[in-house]
Amino acid sequence: MEYDKKSLKIAAKITAASLSESGKLGEENAKAAASFLKEVYEGIAAVKENDDCVKDAFKAAGKITASACEEMEDPSGAVAADFFKTVYYGIAPLTLAEDYDEDLFKYAAKITAAACEEMEEPDEEKAAEAVGFFKALYLEITEDEKPACGGKYSVKESKAGFSFRLAASNNQVVGVSEVYSSRAAMEKGIESVRKNAPEANIEDQTAEATEKISNPKFEIYCDKAGEFRFRLKARNGEVILASEGYKTKASCEKGIESVRRNAPAEIAE
Repeated sequence: MEYDKKSLKIAAKITAASLSESGKLGEENAKAAASFLKEVYEGIAAVKENDDCVKDAFKAAGKITASACEEMEDPSGAVAADFFKTVYYGIAPLTLAEDYDEDLFKYAAKITAAACEEMEEPDEEKAAEAVGFFKALYLEITEDEKPACGGKYSVKESKAGFSFRLAASNNQVVGVSEVYSSRAAMEKGIESVRKNAPEANIEDQTAEATEKISNPKFEIYCDKAGEFRFRLKARNGEVILASEGYKTKASCEKGIESVRRNAPAEIAE
């Protein structure tokens, strides 16, 4: 087997952590450790092979998983690999925000890792708890670092009615509305974006196994040209904002984070 060095390095750290309390040597235990390492490696190497793999999230998930595995009573490489993937896919979207802070992300990873040191069985449910802790921690410590919203809503009037566009601070349009029959209805649409975008989760309809989630939500899908797009649905299921086409899913996810960031914007008259 030809190993990917970065994936192997993280797999080795996780394996070492799982054996930290064992005190067992000998050929049989070495074979068990090797089997554990291979299972972990196969799981995380699959993440690393993705074109949109986020380096900072990859390292952070490795650090957190290693700490979570220190108290494993019955070491299982498959369990550790699933824990890693749940953590990685849970925290990676944070790095796509316009105001992403690399240093604070790393600090949040260190703190989360410390909080996981006494975890007895690092299953996927515990991984989800670690993700929730990390996200709440990171968002809280970056709150004072976030600049004021620099986006804007622009209004377009036509014979058909009124529509709006949401642009980021660099004037790039990140979302377009449907056409409303009146300006009042359009302004209610803007209020709906402001209310729903920050709390909406992502339903990735391009994944092999799509997990259906409740509204409000962002839906990622592929159009007929093979490009990635997203649409924001309000709590009642109405589509209130739609994106342009993106060449990669990572760019599409970055567009979603831009909508969240710029949703509080004012209307530019």
